[in-house]
Amino acid sequence: MKFIILSDIHSNIYALEKCFDFIENMNFDAIIWCGDYITDVPKAHETIEKIKDYSQKYPSYLVRGNREDYVLEYANGQHPDWKIDGFFSDIVNTYSQLTKEDIDWLKGLKETLEIMLPNGEKILVSHKYTEEINHNYQYKIWGHEHKQYNYYEKNIRFINPGSVGQPLHRKMGAQFSILEITDSFKKLEEYHIEYDITKTVQAIKAGKTYNNSDKWGNITIKLLQTGKNYAKMCVDEYNKIRKENSIEYPSLEIWHMALNKLGIE
Repeated sequence: MKFIILSDIHSNIYALEKCFDFIENMNFDAIIWCGDYITDVPKAHETIEKIKDYSQKYPSYLVRGNREDYVLEYANGQHPDWKIDGFFSDIVNTYSQLTKEDIDWLKGLKETLEIMLPNGEKILVSHKYTEEINHNYQYKIWGHEHKQYNYYEKNIRFINPGSVGQPLHRKMGAQFSILEITDSFKKLEEYHIEYDITKTVQAIKAGKTYNNSDKWGNITIKLLQTGKNYAKMCVDEYNKIRKENSIEYPSLEIWHMALNKLGIE
């Protein structure tokens, strides 16, 4: 069987479509989707609709990611303190873009999936890496880290396809992997697809939260332009400043200090 493996789209529908311009010219059996389909780019509904279309066209295995969990938690009223202008503005804004059908679709996604292969081998699919080494699986596939890599350990092939929407590889583009398993061979290919990020950047700047106080849109654009993990860099710097000043409560003032130090305007 031949699997296309995709993860971490983050509503970047333009990167997803660019990948499928390439993928749809290939012969394959199914698509494995590893979660984090939404947030960051204000195209959540359109991205879900596109994934639904692809999933109807091609056999697909889908799990949900932590971003889907955040949106579902907010939809269930678990975070009444999350506001459109604050640290979680992107989650609130993403929720506002979704229909009831979108929410129901997200609720129907599982955290993990098992895929049984014709040769008796099994694949475990999740969004985040699972620590335990389960020898009932010959393949473990996950996303979340936005970095494309694979390795072989204790008779298990571990595969991370990277990120379609926000890859961390210090250059612009989109990532996915292809796993092919037959009776005679096993083959893994890693792909990097270049595309023009202009439409993605324009969509972020046109979104409701681009000029909000958390500046998350600016952080996402910086990540897209450089391939550097500015999201983590900003959070780490923020926590460092809070610790240095013994500040235990959330502070937008400290957040802005961290952003300024890293050149986020």
